[in-house]
Amino acid sequence: MCRYSECQEFRPLATKEIGVADAKLISALKSLPADYWDFKNEDVHEYTHGIHNYPAMMVCPISRNIIRIVKEIMPVESLLDPFAGSGTVLVEGMLAGIQNVCGNDMNPLAVLLCKVKTTPLDVDELKREADNLTERIKNRYYDCQLQVDGVDDVIQNAYKLDLTAKQGWGEGAPDYLRKYVGDNYLDIEVPDFRNIGYWFKPRAILLLSLIKTEILKVHNEDIRDFIFVAFSETIRFVSNRRNGEFKMFRMPPAKVEAFKPEVIGTFTNILQRNIGKMNDFVKRYEMTFPKSKVTVYRGDSCTLMDIPDDSVDLVITSPPYGDSRTTVAYGEYSRLSLQWLNLDNLSEKEIMGIDRSLMGGTKHTDWFESDIKSDTLKKSLSVIRDIDFKRAGDVYSFYCDLDKSISTISQKTREAGYQFWVVGNRTVKGEILRTDVIIAELATQYDMEYVYTIDRNIVNKTMPSLNSPTNEVGQKSSTMTNERIVVLRKK
Repeated sequence: MCRYSECQEFRPLATKEIGVADAKLISALKSLPADYWDFKNEDVHEYTHGIHNYPAMMVCPISRNIIRIVKEIMPVESLLDPFAGSGTVLVEGMLAGIQNVCGNDMNPLAVLLCKVKTTPLDVDELKREADNLTERIKNRYYDCQLQVDGVDDVIQNAYKLDLTAKQGWGEGAPDYLRKYVGDNYLDIEVPDFRNIGYWFKPRAILLLSLIKTEILKVHNEDIRDFIFVAFSETIRFVSNRRNGEFKMFRMPPAKVEAFKPEVIGTFTNILQRNIGKMNDFVKRYEMTFPKSKVTVYRGDSCTLMDIPDDSVDLVITSPPYGDSRTTVAYGEYSRLSLQWLNLDNLSEKEIMGIDRSLMGGTKHTDWFESDIKSDTLKKSLSVIRDIDFKRAGDVYSFYCDLDKSISTISQKTREAGYQFWVVGNRTVKGEILRTDVIIAELATQYDMEYVYTIDRNIVNKTMPSLNSPTNEVGQKSSTMTNERIVVLRKK
């Protein structure tokens, strides 16, 4: 990643100049209407932003406007999002002509999405490959249509299995399907991962496997990855998971029994939509100069080992709101896609443990004493600890990791570089956790200065309207409806 000082002649800003930059930034932010950052009438799915859903996605106009405002105050040659998610900030960095754009995430699915969304493709070649792929899939399906379309009935009636049960079909689906495939001389590979039958009906499994086999025949790696992203989204739509849920909740048995997903049609429609999004992105990016060098790492935000210190002009990021178990479960959301796609050759145990590797994944079940340098956090922990010691340990674990990330990200930021943290203040046991204030307090020990806080209403962020903060069935509460963007500057 290119340091700004290596890209142009550079001298550190004097204290007076830093004060002037802060004043300009604050003035620019204050001049905007109160609802400016809501973006309720904006198209947040344009370009490759509209490819693949992902939990708690930052809407693209946030980073687009931050970049625009900061570039009016100072040159921006390098941009970092240490919690890159599905790549929103990275795409906007490219469209703004930032020379070095870097993203990082622990989730292999997020890394794939970032790569695909930021890789401009030859759209004519992409269309040819997609047309050839679609034709091969249709031909394969035509050759075995009777056997594939009849598999649900045979498994249910001839094998005497309940397709809605976790035992029997749910646990033993690979064995039953291998028998069926063998008996019917089908050239379809049967995938084998835990509880695949619980999450997919027999016909859906065979068709997904058929589609995957044909995708693997695409030689161009970038195009193949692009198509696999459409396949990943198809997996979610044709699975037995409940719509509108990011965690692993299945439809009720009656709905599972009646569910007859149109697998090939769903995949084809998503792929064609995504091609249109890529076409729009490529046309827009062709008008952008200079071109960006984009690098995406799969790494820990607490270390960011691959990113040089003092190398980043601008950080825009939205960290998790809390630990995955009780907020947005990125690992749970990604699990079925990771099992089908075999990304990074992760073992079943590694896939199931992704949420434990994310922020707040290490639990503090014994007595803990908060040594985090935030009075606001200490007060909240004291309140929660008196009500539920275990939940206080969860909160403490999350902010321990957040503190480490702030320290590391500050090391990567150059002198006078800005950081924009988009955060939500969640509630635990009735106590509001002021993450915006906590970040500002923690950052002061890592050569960071607090500059400003922007308030915005969440109008179109991809979040469920209700969540289950206790993970107890039927226990629901409203998710947050506003965010704060905390602005920091490196001393």
